[in-house]
Amino acid sequence: MTSGKYFNRAVIALDAPHVGYVVRETDDKIVVFGDGSERYDIPLSEIQTVSKNVLIGLNFDEIAKKYSVKRDAPLPTSKFVDPWGADGTTDLKSYMKEYAKTLFNKGVRIANEDHVGHVMKETDDEIIIFGERDYRFDVPKSKIIAVGRNVILGMDWDELFTYKVDKNAPLPTGDPIDKLVDEEDTL
Repeated sequence: MTSGKYFNRAVIALDAPHVGYVVRETDDKIVVFGDGSERYDIPLSEIQTVSKNVLIGLNFDEIAKKYSVKRDAPLPTSKFVDPWGADGTTDLKSYMKEYAKTLFNKGVRIANEDHVGHVMKETDDEIIIFGERDYRFDVPKSKIIAVGRNVILGMDWDELFTYKVDKNAPLPTGDPIDKLVDEEDTL
């Protein structure tokens, strides 16, 4: 991620007024969460224009056919050290030593194993989760009952929705939501 040019912007197609919102951008693509469990990893080369919205130069069905990804698949990273090298080698030991303690980018599930979203930021006391249908949840870490491949919250959907906040609301630190982009650039 280099500029934060697309983060948190609405995405539209040539024939659809709403595809979703950009939740991640890398050097070569944007990750868009749509309604329900929709997710699209769209190359930057498909972007036609950017103003208030990001216009993809394709019809919606073309986007869905070419770029649909499982919503709970790991989010792509670009500024973080990936455990795999360009030559196909893996240095998982070094990766785990440096990044194993962070919850950032982990999938989040509730007690019944339903997928909620991904951790986009963590503070000392809370995790900020971007989920389906443009939802954002700021959940206390005290609600985490297990951490492995995913973060498991000890709650059901009703309790989870008590932690729902506007996706554009300031972070718990008081910083604007765009600060997420700036933080990734520094890592």
